[in-house]
Amino acid sequence: MPKIANKNRRFRTKSELCSDIAFVLNSNLHYGTKYAVLSDSTWVWTEFEGKFDGCGHWSEAAWNIRARLKERPNPLIHEHVIPKGIVIERLLKLPNKTADSVNELMVKYCKGAVITKVEDARLNRLGLRSKMPMGWDEKDVWARYRYAGIVLHTHAG
Repeated sequence: MPKIANKNRRFRTKSELCSDIAFVLNSNLHYGTKYAVLSDSTWVWTEFEGKFDGCGHWSEAAWNIRARLKERPNPLIHEHVIPKGIVIERLLKLPNKTADSVNELMVKYCKGAVITKVEDARLNRLGLRSKMPMGWDEKDVWARYRYAGIVLHTHAG
């Protein structure tokens, strides 16, 4: 999902997104419905500034080939630094489901990064497609990349 334009009816600020997530978490909606909303919300969050252009975290290899974004097939992917399922699990288990606690968790764990498809395949081979490395301290959000030998940098959009 690319960046949603401010004038698009689907646009919401991060603050509004956190309020909506807190509302859903505190509701009596079925688990599947909550999961669907959280899944979409975590994608929107990581792509808030843009899926590629605007994303602040890039692997060194992806940054070096970013000019090839227009190529087909695109050699790059946007992915969650902490797998989306882990972020959703943390949201569902929040003891105090307020907009502030949702925001705190999202800022801490819900980050996007642009990596190459080769690097993505390496994460998958290492069993890190949807989980963090064994013994993860829950603090080092970059642990998957470090474990896989993927060098990440922060870039201003």
